[in-house]
Amino acid sequence: MAPIGLSVSFDGERAAGVYPTLLREMAAGGACEFQMSRVPRARLQKMFESGQADVLIPASASPTRDRDGEFVPLIQVRASLLTINRDRPAPRSFTELLAQPDFKLAVVRGFSFGPAYDNAVLLLRQQRRVIEEADVTGVVRALREGLAQGTVMTASILIGTLVQDTDSAAVVRQVRIEPLDELGWSESGVYLSRQSLSSADRRRLRQAFQQQAKTGRVWQLFTDTHPPGSLGGSIRPLP
Repeated sequence: MAPIGLSVSFDGERAAGVYPTLLREMAAGGACEFQMSRVPRARLQKMFESGQADVLIPASASPTRDRDGEFVPLIQVRASLLTINRDRPAPRSFTELLAQPDFKLAVVRGFSFGPAYDNAVLLLRQQRRVIEEADVTGVVRALREGLAQGTVMTASILIGTLVQDTDSAAVVRQVRIEPLDELGWSESGVYLSRQSLSSADRRRLRQAFQQQAKTGRVWQLFTDTHPPGSLGGSIRPLP
């Protein structure tokens, strides 16, 4: 697992947050035993693609990931453009962002929020206008130091990272959340490996995760973990 705000955090090597708590509760219920270790997000993605990781969690639905795993939705999310500089108008779409040659984007390697996001990052990379970091903490640093003018991710990920760092907690009030035309609500959840898990194991895990989403436990963990009012517009339960 990779640190992602309050969804996944680490105290030493012990995982905490929304999803580690969910996995431990599922294990206690007899679904299976989960072994969790800390790796950078990009390495986790490569491990999943090669069958070295049984699950990829959390993960947004992505056509490229569908080749390697079976997706089980747990929550709905909406990625937005996040900035901390209020001196300039924020782009309202990737088209506007790409048209501003001095606008650089900070991203986490291994993140994906759908084809529109992936394509925009590819174009920005070709123009040397993307700052790629190993984790969200690196993105925060790039924004604070002015190396990038914005980032695109679910707002709760950035805010969850900021509130964990006493030096950055005050920045929460400066975060501006701007929806982008190309990014609407999408599903986020868990991918189950088609390479390392048998059909029977995937079926058992699929049913266990679906039950957690259906009962509202996933959404409850988010509301219990995140600051009041920080989830609006970025995360909501499945319909």
